[in-house]
Amino acid sequence: LQSGKNYAKGSEVFISYGNLSNLDTLVDYGFVSDTNPCNVETIAVRMMGQQPFTLTVYPDGSIDAGSKATLRYNLATPEELEIFSTIEKGTGLGILAKPLSDRNELDVQSFIASTIDEALYETKAGAAETKDDALINMYLSARQNQLELAIERITHKFPGI
Repeated sequence: LQSGKNYAKGSEVFISYGNLSNLDTLVDYGFVSDTNPCNVETIAVRMMGQQPFTLTVYPDGSIDAGSKATLRYNLATPEELEIFSTIEKGTGLGILAKPLSDRNELDVQSFIASTIDEALYETKAGAAETKDDALINMYLSARQNQLELAIERITHKFPGI
């Protein structure tokens, strides 16, 4: 072990792996953490007639703003989309940082919850298939916890979902 700092013999040394997700630490270093504050879980989203995109679930169960903005646009009615023709140039998709309407936001959150629920189902199935591999099972368990937290956040804010 080399370091630019001198350590006394027998003293504890801490290693920082940086801001890596559990998947990164699993692949690169062979471990995962249930309490990784840098962990993000990603889910590929495909909608007919639209460009695929990635939905990101953060450690606190929140969803990335870009995914929500994309879904707000993709799930908007023609009337809701008229907003874009009335905004001044240069504001771009920033208008989608906030809900377009109650109806649109319910559709967006419902779509997100359903997408996460599908990923959760796949995660649980994967855990059952790999029950003899402790490391993979730890990764899938941490993923499951994070996805469940995201669904809890959504259903708390939108109880009808």
